[in-house]
Amino acid sequence: MKISKGHIENKLNFAVKNTNIFLILAIAVIVAGTIPIFAEALDPLTVTLSKDVYNKGDVLVVFGSVPIVFTEIPELTIQILFEEQLIDVAQIKIAKDGTFAKDFNTNAEKWSRDGQYTAKVFYTDEIFTETYFQFFQNIVTETSSVFPIDIPNSGTFDLEYTATGFDIKDAKLNQDRYSILIEITENSGGNLVLKLPRESFDSKLSSGTDEIFIVLVSKDNESDNFIEVQITEIEKTDDYRTISIQIEEEEKFIEVIGTYVIPEFGSIVIMILLVAITSAIVISKNKFSFHLYPKI
Repeated sequence: MKISKGHIENKLNFAVKNTNIFLILAIAVIVAGTIPIFAEALDPLTVTLSKDVYNKGDVLVVFGSVPIVFTEIPELTIQILFEEQLIDVAQIKIAKDGTFAKDFNTNAEKWSRDGQYTAKVFYTDEIFTETYFQFFQNIVTETSSVFPIDIPNSGTFDLEYTATGFDIKDAKLNQDRYSILIEITENSGGNLVLKLPRESFDSKLSSGTDEIFIVLVSKDNESDNFIEVQITEIEKTDDYRTISIQIEEEEKFIEVIGTYVIPEFGSIVIMILLVAITSAIVISKNKFSFHLYPKI
């Protein structure tokens, strides 16, 4: 069977075209796979506030840095919101080293409601973040301290907190409900930030991933009067979880419910039990032991 020269050339052209298509697809796959890796390698956009609580007339300063500066995007946007309402907005230039800063005057008319506000920072569709702060029309007291939580039969653990507008009066661990019940002093509304130690109190799914805490509040300690409220988780580390709870006027009791509390039998109790069991065994052996004397 004879094969014409034209037939061979057609076969070669077809092979070359297919090879080019394959190379183009391979390059596209490599590039597509590289972009997310590059994006994941970037440090996150960081944002910090001059403080956590502001009163009417204070100057709010928002500053931070972006992981990379694109020459074609020299500015970023900062929004200040209360719930879904836009309170203030600004577009600012980013310095060559990636840093930025902007101040906001809280004397403006829209700064009229007490509570938790959000500062959102946008650079690109993939590079953005947000943080939270408290604002009050009138000057309120702020207390940062540690409250010792009693663990039944096993000492205490420290609950770090910051209370704005009130203070913690009492806090008790309820191992049956996997919860901490907190009683606060009289208040006209404020905010409570709790730093919860994971080794003593946490909330996780069966898979081991973090679950949100359930928070109930009430004006009295009657179980039927507790209502669930939304919270903001400010920070997570390997050792702590920090949550923020908005407290309305006259609310006095807050119950934080998780899925784990420190075991009732702590290390000290276990040691005492081990010593007691060991002593009992020794006494029993001495009581029931007998000697075999050789025959004479």
